[in-house]
Amino acid sequence: MSCVRLRIEEEILAEIKPSRLEREKARYTAEKAVNLVKRVLQDLGIRDARVTIEGSYAKDTWIRGNLDLDLFILLHPRNCLELIESSIIDKIASRLSAAGFAIEMRYAQHPYLRMLVNGIWVEIVPGCAIPNPDTPLTAVDRTPFHRRYVVSKTTPEMRDEIRLLKSFMKGIGVYGAEIAVQGFSGYLVELLVINYGCFRSVLEAAQSWRPPVVIDVEGHYHDRRVLVKKFKDAVMIVVDPVDPDRNVAAAVSRQSLARFIVASMLYLREPRRDFFHIPGRKEVHAPAPGSVLAVYGHRAGNTVVALLESPRRLSPDNIWGIAKRTLRAARRLLERWGFSVIDAAAYASEDGQRFIVLVELESRTLPLLQLHLGPPAWSTDNAQRFVEKYRSDETAVGPWITEDGRLAVARRRKYTDALELLHSRVDEWLPGSAKGFRVQVSTLPGVVDKLQGDELAWLLETGYKAPGWMKPRR
Repeated sequence: MSCVRLRIEEEILAEIKPSRLEREKARYTAEKAVNLVKRVLQDLGIRDARVTIEGSYAKDTWIRGNLDLDLFILLHPRNCLELIESSIIDKIASRLSAAGFAIEMRYAQHPYLRMLVNGIWVEIVPGCAIPNPDTPLTAVDRTPFHRRYVVSKTTPEMRDEIRLLKSFMKGIGVYGAEIAVQGFSGYLVELLVINYGCFRSVLEAAQSWRPPVVIDVEGHYHDRRVLVKKFKDAVMIVVDPVDPDRNVAAAVSRQSLARFIVASMLYLREPRRDFFHIPGRKEVHAPAPGSVLAVYGHRAGNTVVALLESPRRLSPDNIWGIAKRTLRAARRLLERWGFSVIDAAAYASEDGQRFIVLVELESRTLPLLQLHLGPPAWSTDNAQRFVEKYRSDETAVGPWITEDGRLAVARRRKYTDALELLHSRVDEWLPGSAKGFRVQVSTLPGVVDKLQGDELAWLLETGYKAPGWMKPRR
């Protein structure tokens, strides 16, 4: 495996590596945020908490223009859960807001907040200052151990390789462990470079990956089969070096893994810039509805779209979770009633209040009659029941005997139109978590004028099917 960078990779690195001015601004902002939070904690009478900066900034693996500072408040283990559950983050938010800072509340296992400092969003996350990473009290408690591990295992050159791999994964749409992406987290990207040495070596190794992919950087397990059994549903298993009972790649979906393998294969054969996410690259304006319909062409009438609107704003993970559950249920219902699905996808809009479920069908309508094969004639008891059932059915055609000796009948379909099916059985595909949502179901031409900019851009890419890095646009 080769760790020699190509010229194109050197050019990309020059564009994604933070500048000296950006580093100085980040350092100043981090120091200011830490001092602000320390003063607030003192005012609240909390003396034994540690305030640290974590994340890609602290590990020096961040990409230019993509800086979010992660500030952790590590509370003493004896009372950290009590403090977190007593709404300490709300009290901190109130003090910072009163000081004139823009604040946004966010929710995960526990509430956390975002504060805008010097034009940079700082995420302020409460956690517990645990002595060992294998005894976490909250989901974020291992983070300082991850930071120390990555810093100790990487050189400045390796951190640049991590930047290249992050940019590549962003460019092909597999960067991020959140439900919307189900891809590779920043920590996972860092571990891949630590394991393989550099960006190109990770891409080369991916050519031999087969699910379940198993990577144990520190060699905690001596038998691959133990890991496959332990994480039996995972398509990728990467053992956390600081907590061997945890799979860092648990979020990676089969689709994201496949996308990375194919993109790696194509890039190694033909390196191009359009595989990478380049900060500051000229933004593409939202397409007009007519442009979206032009990409779908004759397929538009066979593309069913459900637009669902929430009465309130939801967190990204919440609305994406509902969207993906809705998608799976709608697809199952359509297939159960005989509709052939070409492709299906979901998208939650940036405002957190609505999402789209799209199902492209071979045909939106089906013939009125459907062939139903019965038992062979020599299965006499079953044959008799089949004949008795259908010879008195005025809606069926038949029964008759086929060339190979089986009984057959042509039955009327209950649903010949996918829209009718989805409208009449909405309770079977709409999850309980979407109760109270406004639901519109139509073909693509009937709904495209009601969609927003980011939704139209997603529809356009979905209509192309092949991403730009796989099949460059003409």
